[in-house]
Amino acid sequence: MIRRTLLLLLATLAAAAGAAPITLTTPQGPILGTQGDDGIAVFKAIPYALPPTGPRRWAAPEPAPAWAGTRDGRDFSPQCTQAPYPAASVFARPHRPTSEDCLYLNVWTANPKGKAPVMVWIHGGGLTRGTGATDAYDGAALARQGVVVVTINYRLGVMGFLAHPALSATDPEGVSGNYGFLDQAQALRWVRDHIGAYGGDPSQVTIFGESAGARSVHALLAMPSARGLFHRAIAQSGGGFSPTQALRDEVHGLRSAEDWGMELGDRLGAQSAEALRALPAREVQRAAEGLGLPLTTVVDGVVMPEQPGDLYRAGRMAKVPVLLGFNKDEGTSLTAPSQRPKTREALSEGFERRFGPHAPRLLAHYAGDPERAWLDAFRDQRFGWEMVSWGDAAAAAEQPAYLYYFTHHPSGPYAAQLRAYHAGEIRYAFDNVALNPDATEADYALGKMMSGYWVAFAKTGNPNHEGAPQWPQWTPETRPFLELGATPRAAQGLLGEAKALFDALPPAFRVRR
Repeated sequence: MIRRTLLLLLATLAAAAGAAPITLTTPQGPILGTQGDDGIAVFKAIPYALPPTGPRRWAAPEPAPAWAGTRDGRDFSPQCTQAPYPAASVFARPHRPTSEDCLYLNVWTANPKGKAPVMVWIHGGGLTRGTGATDAYDGAALARQGVVVVTINYRLGVMGFLAHPALSATDPEGVSGNYGFLDQAQALRWVRDHIGAYGGDPSQVTIFGESAGARSVHALLAMPSARGLFHRAIAQSGGGFSPTQALRDEVHGLRSAEDWGMELGDRLGAQSAEALRALPAREVQRAAEGLGLPLTTVVDGVVMPEQPGDLYRAGRMAKVPVLLGFNKDEGTSLTAPSQRPKTREALSEGFERRFGPHAPRLLAHYAGDPERAWLDAFRDQRFGWEMVSWGDAAAAAEQPAYLYYFTHHPSGPYAAQLRAYHAGEIRYAFDNVALNPDATEADYALGKMMSGYWVAFAKTGNPNHEGAPQWPQWTPETRPFLELGATPRAAQGLLGEAKALFDALPPAFRVRR
């Protein structure tokens, strides 16, 4: 096994070292990329929008024009303005340059003259961190299976989601916030208009993402301005059924987004759009972090017409097939062990703070070890209930839905501590298992199988393919799903009795806090 891992890593390094330059003619102009020995070409740092700087900061993105000369697409662009993860975080990555000028995307393709289905990846990171350049998102392995892969950057944190009355006043629609989602929609317009030059079929576009990327997928299905830009959707551990903030009104105990924005303006000593746009990005970011500014979906009546969950329940989202799921141990990488209750008394107190008068029913359900009970409740509320509710909404709209439950423990030093942790499935979906030097035969087998399901879904709207266990289509009555463990298998009753428990919670107790 060690020998195989070393050989795979050496092969990966050799492919990178042996990558040859390749120039492609596109509607935007010629672009220089690289092509590996496996035939996969990659073109990086392609602009899909003008830099969101100066007067374009906190404004809807504008399409990038054609460029003069040959563009160098061999290196990734800077990532969008953000703070780094703590060094001890499992999500920490090597430092990459940051910039407001960050609206770029990357393309992996096996045949620039072909017409293959397209998979557009939206990275996670809480809408505050991340980049399309992360090594786990390398699209070569998926491209070898017959799809074109696109990864994108989009505005994050306060630069991507700030709402403020002065910014609303400068907007043609009279709204602010949601700039990161508008960037994602603009990237999809770029795919519609330009992916044909890279060998992609704009009539077969699948959006997929994890965590905040999955929440973004959920938002795009609800956004009128994104309709028709994609045809299938994959969401890994993230949805948008929990109530979110409104632009100008307090809802479900949440302050309005503009109210938060004015408090930030007070802290910065800047309340006009001109003054806000003149401030250094890092200064604005530090102030937002110090304030604890909630940066998420804004119900503004335009970009997001209503609460996303309400739109889905009414069947007013984009009608596309969906593949959805979550992981068994979502909370192990999102919370420190010190934050988890160690006694039933502490668990009871935590549930009372979170669920108020509804705590006793939830305590009765989550019995046993208090730390495990807390982690299971965290998983079910933040992820399980979201994904199952999404599956139910899709089924009610007569759209195919396929749900999974990822239970595999990735091999290595984190396995015993984190188990099937939040984001632990990503390398398997991309078939980039070789990035883990401790990967086992079981890891490689699961990577081949999962990526095969993802690609089959992108090609047909159905993940089932030859040589893989049958994945049943979702129905609310029996709640069938595919368990993605060491040996994938179909089962029924996803989320069990917890679905009804969280369904019964009033909206104010389902708010993400």
